[in-house]
Amino acid sequence: MRPRLSGDLRRANRVEVMRSFYGGRTQTRADVAGQLGVSVATVGTIIAELTAAGLLAESQSAKSAGGRPASRLRMRGAAPYLIGVDLAETYVIAEIFDQSMTRLGHYQMPVVPSDNDPESVVGHVVDCVEGVITALDGVSAADVAGVGVSLPGQVDREGGVSIHAPNWGWHGVPFKSLFQRRSGLPVLLDNPLKAITLAEMMFGEAGDHDDAVVVNLGTGVGLGVVADGRLLRGRTNSAGEWGHTVLVADGRPCHCGSRGCVEAYVGAAALLDLLTEVDPGSPLLVPEDQAGTVARLAEALGRADPVAVATLERFSRPLGMALANAVNMLNPELLVVGGWVSAAFGEPLLAAVEPVVKEFSLTVPYDAVTLTTSRIADNPVSLGMAVLAFETFVLP
Repeated sequence: MRPRLSGDLRRANRVEVMRSFYGGRTQTRADVAGQLGVSVATVGTIIAELTAAGLLAESQSAKSAGGRPASRLRMRGAAPYLIGVDLAETYVIAEIFDQSMTRLGHYQMPVVPSDNDPESVVGHVVDCVEGVITALDGVSAADVAGVGVSLPGQVDREGGVSIHAPNWGWHGVPFKSLFQRRSGLPVLLDNPLKAITLAEMMFGEAGDHDDAVVVNLGTGVGLGVVADGRLLRGRTNSAGEWGHTVLVADGRPCHCGSRGCVEAYVGAAALLDLLTEVDPGSPLLVPEDQAGTVARLAEALGRADPVAVATLERFSRPLGMALANAVNMLNPELLVVGGWVSAAFGEPLLAAVEPVVKEFSLTVPYDAVTLTTSRIADNPVSLGMAVLAFETFVLP
């Protein structure tokens, strides 16, 4: 393994110290040192640099048993601003945050699945970014330090390229350069699995767990992995492509070109197919509108509609089997089910899935894991991308 340069190590340490303040936490230097397992002197040096850069501010003093009270610190909620973008197959969401990762604005546009050529999609993203900036009084593009854009599929972070987006048929799309040519704002790319997992690590359920799996259920599906307290990326940033592992040999065709993939059975399109199988003429079905149909299904579940209940039961079977595979393979202590489909269904989805996970999991790893739904109120993908933009473009 190639050793890190000293400069890389110093930056990594600053990132780790800064992350201990996300979510509005106020902490002393001793608190941070204890969490990171380093000396108070080392933490003090890093905090001095971050304070001088205007990223941390002194807060009230902490009570102590004797001697001078220890000062507390917190993140400064100020400009420059960061924008996180959740670009999915059916929508684009842009949210703007201040340095403390407080969401200040939200802007959303639909993406028509048939209008998926790169120039059109980039145009939607640029329009959405401009929309969220314009909607915030007194803020202009000059106040924005950077934009983080989450792209579905496999993403080359360093090159700024969409390597493969199966649902759009993209291969080798230079998204970063296309965006910058039209926007002029600094931008970085990543995959939604990494963004949602980072958000859960910093602001959600995974913050207190060293080994966790965060599942993203939407049009596409996948999972992020926290191993020994760190986000697992893999050699090519492709770790977590659980949606394209095979669940059924020679099964349903998948957009990736294979057959029998998890995504073909538990993605939003598969959910709509199941609803059609249960009741072809169901008024819950909104043609060509995944989000609208899922919203109707979720509302119908609340009143125990038999068609909705039967659809969820059928959906929970392959989903529970696929989650059991993740439990057996990765042995997490926490499994967070997130994404917009999970957010719509909430606890009824977890209640339907958990018995299936238990059925197909090995006893020891199942007994070690806790299943939960995401509790993040903001969009976790845009939040995670804003964090990455902050750490790339603002953090010294």
